[in-house]
Amino acid sequence: TLDEIYRRFNIEHPADYKGHSLSTGDIVVFRQDGKQTAYYVDEGADYRQVPEFFAQPEKQLTPDEGMTGEQIQTPRGRFYLTDRSREQMEAAGYGFHHQSEDGRYLIMANGTRAFAIPAQQESHIKTAEMSTEQNYNMIDGMMNNAPSMEELEARAKAGEQISLLDVAEAAKAEAKKPKQTRKTTQKQKKPSIRAQLAAAKEEQKKKPPAREKSKE
Repeated sequence: TLDEIYRRFNIEHPADYKGHSLSTGDIVVFRQDGKQTAYYVDEGADYRQVPEFFAQPEKQLTPDEGMTGEQIQTPRGRFYLTDRSREQMEAAGYGFHHQSEDGRYLIMANGTRAFAIPAQQESHIKTAEMSTEQNYNMIDGMMNNAPSMEELEARAKAGEQISLLDVAEAAKAEAKKPKQTRKTTQKQKKPSIRAQLAAAKEEQKKKPPAREKSKE
């Protein structure tokens, strides 16, 4: 029984047993009559059955397995075409990088590798927007449609999951902004009363003294 297993491997260790004592967090696989059952050792030496222990992990679809052999040429290079959808690519850790000039393909990248996928699953409005904005504004190295750091912070505070690729792109875009642009986006503070008085005194000193009228 489970109690006997606990006593044998926690109190009465076999002479040839070199493992650690059975404790909270361990998994015990109990085989009886050809059937295997897994138990999780919970607090207080209680057992909780965990059938998911034997579940096979779901195989993740990779871009390599869906490659068609075709290559897509864009101004940024040549990319292998895969039949994966955008959702499948994002689940595999890839994010939108840029789009082909004809708007038919999206280039998805993960920082080290990039693949082309068909763009027909995108709406016509979204495809047109990405082809006119994302494609041409990349001349300055910035993606206008990418979320800003402020937007990502707001999403994180709202409990949304944030993509690390979006954070990296937002930080890169923020660093490439001209200093003057960054200054103008900051809220301008009104000078304090003390500063205003000091400025008024300095201005008064610069004025020439008034001439006195001579008495006849």
